[in-house]
Amino acid sequence: MQTNEQIITCHFCFEQFEVDLEVAETFSGHNSEIYDCVVCCNPNKITYVIHDGEVSNLTVSDGNE
Repeated sequence: MQTNEQIITCHFCFEQFEVDLEVAETFSGHNSEIYDCVVCCNPNKITYVIHDGEVSNLTVSDGNE
């Protein structure tokens, strides 16, 4: 399992912060996780696609949904 560092923009306060997404090299598909913003503490839902150990199509939305 490797980590893939991504910088995201908070859905609520628009501040940027870094998250570490765990990515298995053998996994391909869709995944979603909830990360609390380090500035305003609101939950951000991060949805992304993994293909060959690489993260793509990363979107950030309201984690309260």
